[in-house]
Amino acid sequence: MLFSEITPGVHSVRGKFAPEFGFISSYLVVEGEEVLVIDPGTVGDPGEDILKAIDSLGMKPKRCVVGILCTHGHPDHIGGVSRLRRATGAPVMIHSGDKELLERPETFPRERLRLNFAGRLAMKVDRSPLRVNYAGQKPDRILSQGDQIDVGAVSLKVIHTGGHSAGHCMFFDPDRKILFSGDELNNFPNEPRRFYVDLSGSLTTKLSAIERLSSMEIDYILPSHDVPHVLDDAKPQLDEIREGVVQFLDLLLEHLGSRGEADIEQLAFDLAQSKAVPIPEVLNSLLPTTIQVALSDLMRAGLVRVNADGVWSPR
Repeated sequence: MLFSEITPGVHSVRGKFAPEFGFISSYLVVEGEEVLVIDPGTVGDPGEDILKAIDSLGMKPKRCVVGILCTHGHPDHIGGVSRLRRATGAPVMIHSGDKELLERPETFPRERLRLNFAGRLAMKVDRSPLRVNYAGQKPDRILSQGDQIDVGAVSLKVIHTGGHSAGHCMFFDPDRKILFSGDELNNFPNEPRRFYVDLSGSLTTKLSAIERLSSMEIDYILPSHDVPHVLDDAKPQLDEIREGVVQFLDLLLEHLGSRGEADIEQLAFDLAQSKAVPIPEVLNSLLPTTIQVALSDLMRAGLVRVNADGVWSPR
Protein backbone atom coordinates (compact mmCIF):
# COMPACT_ATOMS: atom_id res chain seq x y z
CA MET A 1 0.00 0.00 0.00
CA LEU A 2 1.42 3.39 -1.05
CA PHE A 3 0.11 5.55 1.78
CA SER A 4 1.77 8.79 2.82
CA GLU A 5 1.10 12.01 4.70
CA ILE A 6 1.53 15.09 2.52
CA THR A 7 0.94 17.62 5.27
CA PRO A 8 -0.66 17.13 8.70
CA GLY A 9 -4.19 15.87 8.20
CA VAL A 10 -3.86 15.21 4.46
CA HIS A 11 -2.86 11.75 3.20
CA SER A 12 -2.58 10.18 -0.24
CA VAL A 13 -3.45 6.57 -1.03
CA ARG A 14 -1.88 5.58 -4.34
CA GLY A 15 -2.86 2.74 -6.58
CA LYS A 16 -0.54 0.92 -8.96
CA PHE A 17 1.32 2.90 -11.60
CA ALA A 18 -0.24 2.53 -15.05
CA PRO A 19 2.18 3.25 -17.93
CA GLU A 20 1.64 6.76 -19.35
CA PHE A 21 -1.46 7.15 -17.15
CA GLY A 22 0.31 7.57 -13.84
CA PHE A 23 -0.88 6.68 -10.39
CA ILE A 24 -4.50 6.82 -9.33
CA SER A 25 -4.38 8.77 -6.09
CA SER A 26 -7.15 9.05 -3.55
CA TYR A 27 -6.85 11.62 -0.79
CA LEU A 28 -7.92 11.49 2.84
CA VAL A 29 -8.63 14.67 4.76
CA VAL A 30 -8.46 13.81 8.45
CA GLU A 31 -9.62 16.11 11.23
CA GLY A 32 -10.21 14.85 14.76
CA GLU A 33 -12.24 11.65 14.48
CA GLU A 34 -13.53 12.38 10.98
CA VAL A 35 -12.25 11.41 7.52
CA LEU A 36 -13.26 12.73 4.11
CA VAL A 37 -12.33 10.59 1.08
CA ILE A 38 -11.65 12.42 -2.19
CA ASP A 39 -11.93 10.24 -5.33
CA PRO A 40 -12.08 6.53 -4.40
CA GLY A 41 -10.44 5.49 -7.68
CA THR A 42 -11.34 2.36 -9.66
CA VAL A 43 -13.06 -0.73 -8.32
CA GLY A 44 -9.77 -2.30 -7.28
CA ASP A 45 -7.21 0.48 -7.29
CA PRO A 46 -6.67 1.93 -4.70
CA GLY A 47 -9.84 0.09 -3.65
CA GLU A 48 -9.45 -1.77 -0.38
CA ASP A 49 -6.25 0.14 0.37
CA ILE A 50 -8.39 3.16 1.27
CA LEU A 51 -10.03 1.21 4.08
CA LYS A 52 -6.67 -0.20 5.17
CA ALA A 53 -5.19 3.30 5.24
CA ILE A 54 -8.02 4.54 7.46
CA ASP A 55 -7.55 1.54 9.75
CA SER A 56 -3.82 2.27 9.96
CA LEU A 57 -4.66 5.72 11.34
CA GLY A 58 -6.46 4.01 14.22
CA MET A 59 -9.86 4.98 12.84
CA LYS A 60 -12.87 2.86 11.93
CA PRO A 61 -14.19 3.50 8.41
CA LYS A 62 -17.81 2.79 9.32
CA ARG A 63 -17.73 5.35 12.12
CA CYS A 64 -15.24 7.95 10.93
CA VAL A 65 -15.78 8.47 7.18
CA VAL A 66 -18.12 11.45 6.87
CA GLY A 67 -18.12 11.86 3.10
CA ILE A 68 -17.04 10.50 -0.29
CA LEU A 69 -16.20 13.43 -2.53
CA CYS A 70 -15.87 13.02 -6.32
CA THR A 71 -13.98 15.56 -8.43
CA HIS A 72 -15.78 14.18 -11.50
CA GLY A 73 -17.47 11.10 -12.90
CA HIS A 74 -14.79 9.27 -14.90
CA PRO A 75 -14.27 5.56 -14.13
CA ASP A 76 -10.80 5.98 -12.61
CA HIS A 77 -12.30 8.32 -10.01
CA ILE A 78 -15.71 6.83 -9.21
CA GLY A 79 -15.35 3.11 -9.95
CA GLY A 80 -14.75 2.43 -6.26
CA VAL A 81 -17.59 4.63 -4.97
CA SER A 82 -20.27 1.95 -4.52
CA ARG A 83 -17.98 -0.40 -2.61
CA LEU A 84 -16.77 2.39 -0.33
CA ARG A 85 -20.35 3.60 0.19
CA ARG A 86 -21.38 0.11 1.31
CA ALA A 87 -18.38 -0.21 3.61
CA THR A 88 -18.81 3.17 5.30
CA GLY A 89 -22.36 4.38 4.79
CA ALA A 90 -20.89 7.82 4.05
CA PRO A 91 -22.72 10.22 1.70
CA VAL A 92 -21.50 10.44 -1.90
CA MET A 93 -21.13 13.91 -3.42
CA ILE A 94 -20.70 14.97 -7.06
CA HIS A 95 -21.62 17.89 -9.33
CA SER A 96 -24.84 17.64 -11.36
CA GLY A 97 -22.85 17.81 -14.61
CA ASP A 98 -21.43 14.33 -13.94
CA LYS A 99 -24.29 12.89 -11.89
CA GLU A 100 -25.41 10.63 -14.74
CA LEU A 101 -21.95 9.05 -15.01
CA LEU A 102 -22.18 8.04 -11.36
CA GLU A 103 -25.70 6.66 -11.66
CA ARG A 104 -25.30 5.04 -15.10
CA PRO A 105 -21.61 4.23 -15.74
CA GLU A 106 -22.32 2.82 -19.20
CA THR A 107 -22.98 6.36 -20.42
CA PHE A 108 -19.27 7.23 -20.14
CA PRO A 109 -17.99 5.36 -23.24
CA ARG A 110 -21.27 5.87 -25.10
CA GLU A 111 -21.86 9.59 -24.56
CA ARG A 112 -18.61 11.12 -23.32
CA LEU A 113 -16.06 9.68 -25.76
CA ARG A 114 -15.85 9.65 -29.56
CA LEU A 115 -15.44 5.88 -29.97
CA ASN A 116 -16.58 3.30 -32.50
CA PHE A 117 -18.26 0.08 -31.33
CA ALA A 118 -14.93 -1.74 -30.92
CA GLY A 119 -13.59 1.11 -28.83
CA ARG A 120 -16.64 1.13 -26.58
CA LEU A 121 -16.38 -2.63 -26.12
CA ALA A 122 -12.69 -2.34 -25.23
CA MET A 123 -13.58 0.21 -22.55
CA LYS A 124 -15.69 -2.47 -20.87
CA VAL A 125 -13.31 -5.42 -21.08
CA ASP A 126 -9.71 -4.19 -21.16
CA ARG A 127 -7.66 -3.34 -18.09
CA SER A 128 -7.41 0.38 -18.67
CA PRO A 129 -8.15 2.61 -15.67
CA LEU A 130 -10.99 4.02 -17.79
CA ARG A 131 -12.84 0.71 -18.16
CA VAL A 132 -16.44 0.58 -16.98
CA ASN A 133 -16.88 -2.53 -14.82
CA TYR A 134 -18.81 -1.33 -11.79
CA ALA A 135 -22.34 -0.67 -10.60
CA GLY A 136 -23.96 2.73 -10.57
CA GLN A 137 -24.54 4.70 -7.40
CA LYS A 138 -27.02 7.47 -6.66
CA PRO A 139 -25.38 10.53 -5.12
CA ASP A 140 -26.48 11.71 -1.71
CA ARG A 141 -25.60 15.34 -2.36
CA ILE A 142 -25.25 17.42 -5.51
CA LEU A 143 -22.39 19.91 -5.42
CA SER A 144 -22.44 23.48 -6.74
CA GLN A 145 -19.89 26.27 -7.13
CA GLY A 146 -19.07 27.81 -3.75
CA ASP A 147 -20.47 24.98 -1.63
CA GLN A 148 -18.65 24.17 1.60
CA ILE A 149 -17.72 20.64 2.67
CA ASP A 150 -16.87 20.24 6.35
CA VAL A 151 -14.74 17.57 8.00
CA GLY A 152 -14.28 18.38 11.66
CA ALA A 153 -13.02 21.98 11.84
CA VAL A 154 -11.69 21.89 8.26
CA SER A 155 -13.79 23.37 5.45
CA LEU A 156 -13.25 22.74 1.75
CA LYS A 157 -14.67 25.10 -0.86
CA VAL A 158 -16.12 23.64 -4.07
CA ILE A 159 -14.67 25.19 -7.24
CA HIS A 160 -16.61 24.08 -10.32
CA THR A 161 -14.18 24.13 -13.26
CA GLY A 162 -16.06 22.15 -15.93
CA GLY A 163 -13.22 21.90 -18.46
CA HIS A 164 -12.14 18.26 -18.21
CA SER A 165 -15.80 17.27 -17.96
CA ALA A 166 -19.03 19.21 -17.47
CA GLY A 167 -19.19 18.34 -13.79
CA HIS A 168 -15.52 18.57 -12.86
CA CYS A 169 -14.85 20.26 -9.52
CA MET A 170 -11.80 21.04 -7.43
CA PHE A 171 -11.79 21.33 -3.66
CA PHE A 172 -9.85 24.07 -1.91
CA ASP A 173 -8.78 24.40 1.71
CA PRO A 174 -8.29 28.18 2.01
CA ASP A 175 -6.68 28.02 5.45
CA ARG A 176 -3.85 25.73 4.35
CA LYS A 177 -4.01 26.78 0.67
CA ILE A 178 -4.42 23.18 -0.51
CA LEU A 179 -6.05 22.49 -3.88
CA PHE A 180 -7.35 18.99 -4.66
CA SER A 181 -7.33 19.38 -8.43
CA GLY A 182 -8.63 16.07 -9.81
CA ASP A 183 -7.90 15.86 -13.55
CA GLU A 184 -8.30 19.53 -14.47
CA LEU A 185 -4.61 20.12 -13.74
CA ASN A 186 -1.68 17.75 -14.35
CA ASN A 187 -3.87 15.25 -16.15
CA PHE A 188 -0.88 12.95 -16.76
CA PRO A 189 2.37 12.43 -14.81
CA ASN A 190 5.49 14.54 -15.32
CA GLU A 191 4.05 16.64 -18.15
CA PRO A 192 1.57 19.38 -17.21
CA ARG A 193 0.98 20.27 -20.88
CA ARG A 194 -0.68 16.93 -21.57
CA PHE A 195 -4.44 16.63 -21.12
CA TYR A 196 -7.68 15.30 -22.51
CA VAL A 197 -11.32 16.29 -22.12
CA ASP A 198 -14.53 14.34 -22.57
CA LEU A 199 -17.31 15.41 -24.94
CA SER A 200 -19.08 17.42 -22.25
CA GLY A 201 -15.93 19.41 -21.49
CA SER A 202 -14.55 22.63 -22.95
CA LEU A 203 -11.07 24.00 -23.50
CA THR A 204 -12.39 27.54 -23.24
CA THR A 205 -13.88 26.71 -19.85
CA LYS A 206 -10.65 24.99 -18.85
CA LEU A 207 -8.65 28.12 -19.67
CA SER A 208 -11.11 30.28 -17.73
CA ALA A 209 -10.72 28.03 -14.70
CA ILE A 210 -6.93 28.30 -14.89
CA GLU A 211 -7.22 32.09 -14.98
CA ARG A 212 -9.36 32.03 -11.85
CA LEU A 213 -6.87 29.78 -10.08
CA SER A 214 -3.98 32.06 -11.05
CA SER A 215 -5.39 34.79 -8.82
CA MET A 216 -5.57 32.50 -5.77
CA GLU A 217 -2.90 31.78 -3.18
CA ILE A 218 -2.11 28.08 -3.60
CA ASP A 219 0.67 26.28 -1.73
CA TYR A 220 -0.29 22.70 -2.63
CA ILE A 221 -1.68 21.30 -5.88
CA LEU A 222 -2.72 17.69 -5.33
CA PRO A 223 -3.65 16.07 -8.67
CA SER A 224 -4.99 12.58 -9.19
CA HIS A 225 -2.31 11.25 -11.56
CA ASP A 226 0.80 13.27 -10.80
CA VAL A 227 2.94 13.97 -7.76
CA PRO A 228 1.95 16.82 -5.41
CA HIS A 229 3.25 20.24 -6.43
CA VAL A 230 4.19 22.29 -3.39
CA LEU A 231 5.03 25.94 -2.64
CA ASP A 232 7.22 27.44 -5.41
CA ASP A 233 6.43 24.49 -7.68
CA ALA A 234 2.66 25.02 -7.51
CA LYS A 235 1.89 28.17 -9.50
CA PRO A 236 4.25 27.39 -12.45
CA GLN A 237 2.07 24.34 -13.15
CA LEU A 238 -0.79 26.66 -14.10
CA ASP A 239 1.37 28.46 -16.67
CA GLU A 240 2.48 25.17 -18.23
CA ILE A 241 -1.09 23.85 -18.41
CA ARG A 242 -2.37 27.05 -19.98
CA GLU A 243 0.41 27.00 -22.59
CA GLY A 244 -0.34 23.36 -23.40
CA VAL A 245 -4.00 24.09 -24.12
CA VAL A 246 -3.27 27.20 -26.20
CA GLN A 247 -0.57 25.37 -28.17
CA PHE A 248 -2.98 22.53 -28.97
CA LEU A 249 -5.62 24.96 -30.25
CA ASP A 250 -3.02 26.76 -32.39
CA LEU A 251 -1.72 23.49 -33.86
CA LEU A 252 -5.23 22.33 -34.64
CA LEU A 253 -5.90 25.55 -36.56
CA GLU A 254 -2.55 25.18 -38.34
CA HIS A 255 -3.25 21.61 -39.50
CA LEU A 256 -6.79 22.50 -40.56
CA GLY A 257 -5.46 25.50 -42.49
CA SER A 258 -2.89 23.31 -44.27
CA ARG A 259 -5.52 20.81 -45.39
CA GLY A 260 -8.16 23.39 -46.21
CA GLU A 261 -10.81 21.02 -44.92
CA ALA A 262 -10.75 17.81 -42.89
CA ASP A 263 -12.84 15.59 -40.69
CA ILE A 264 -11.90 14.77 -37.12
CA GLU A 265 -10.25 11.45 -37.97
CA GLN A 266 -8.00 13.13 -40.56
CA LEU A 267 -6.97 15.77 -38.04
CA ALA A 268 -6.28 13.09 -35.43
CA PHE A 269 -4.02 11.31 -37.94
CA ASP A 270 -2.16 14.53 -38.77
CA LEU A 271 -1.60 15.44 -35.14
CA ALA A 272 -0.45 11.92 -34.27
CA GLN A 273 2.01 11.93 -37.18
CA SER A 274 3.41 15.29 -36.13
CA LYS A 275 3.90 14.05 -32.55
CA ALA A 276 2.06 17.20 -31.42
CA VAL A 277 -0.46 15.24 -29.39
CA PRO A 278 -1.31 16.31 -25.84
CA ILE A 279 -2.21 12.73 -24.94
CA PRO A 280 0.17 9.79 -24.24
CA GLU A 281 0.47 7.46 -27.24
CA VAL A 282 -1.09 4.49 -25.44
CA LEU A 283 -4.22 6.61 -24.87
CA ASN A 284 -4.50 8.00 -28.41
CA SER A 285 -8.10 6.75 -28.55
CA LEU A 286 -8.91 9.86 -26.50
CA LEU A 287 -7.51 12.21 -29.17
CA PRO A 288 -10.57 12.40 -31.49
CA THR A 289 -12.73 13.30 -28.49
CA THR A 290 -10.41 16.13 -27.46
CA ILE A 291 -10.21 17.38 -31.07
CA GLN A 292 -14.02 17.44 -31.36
CA VAL A 293 -14.31 19.52 -28.19
CA ALA A 294 -11.54 21.88 -29.33
CA LEU A 295 -13.20 22.39 -32.73
CA SER A 296 -16.50 23.17 -31.04
CA ASP A 297 -14.75 25.80 -28.93
CA LEU A 298 -13.09 27.27 -32.03
CA MET A 299 -16.42 27.32 -33.87
CA ARG A 300 -18.04 29.27 -31.04
CA ALA A 301 -15.15 31.72 -31.35
CA GLY A 302 -15.93 32.12 -35.07
CA LEU A 303 -12.63 30.59 -36.25
CA VAL A 304 -13.85 27.37 -37.91
CA ARG A 305 -17.03 25.92 -39.40
CA VAL A 306 -18.43 22.46 -40.11
CA ASN A 307 -20.70 21.21 -42.90
CA ALA A 308 -23.46 18.62 -42.74
CA ASP A 309 -20.99 15.82 -43.50
CA GLY A 310 -18.82 16.60 -40.48
CA VAL A 311 -16.05 18.20 -42.54
CA TRP A 312 -14.37 21.16 -40.85
CA SER A 313 -12.70 24.17 -42.46
CA PRO A 314 -11.26 27.53 -41.36
CA ARG A 315 -13.48 30.61 -41.56
